Amino acid sequence: MAFLAAFAITLVFLCLMAAALHFGRAPTYRPSRAEILALLQGVLDGSTTRQRWDLYVGMPMQHDPDLEAIRLRCLVLQEGDENEPAAGEGIDDYLFDRAGRERLRSIVDDLTHLIARDPVYREF
Repeated sequence: MAFLAAFAITLVFLCLMAAALHFGRAPTYRPSRAEILALLQGVLDGSTTRQRWDLYVGMPMQHDPDLEAIRLRCLVLQEGDENEPAAGEGIDDYLFDRAGRERLRSIVDDLTHLIARDPVYREF
């Protein structure tokens, strides 16, 4: 009798797991341009956490090529490349030093202009 109870519970659990895997979908990271602008402004004022910044910089934005270009510029700001050095570490709650935040400010301005150029549409 105990075998049948264990078998029934295991069978129900496996069926639920199979249904969840079949009907579920993989988690995605698809932020909007406004969300990225808020994240970058949070870096400027010190309210963005290191974890959110690392998630943004580390995940490619395949759904929006313009956001991908902004992300790559932020990656160069953090890591540096052969043309520009990496931004220095900030103090207190800031992720970057003053020079790094000034470089980030130009990226924020470009993203603001990109958002302003977006056509306004409404779904019905």
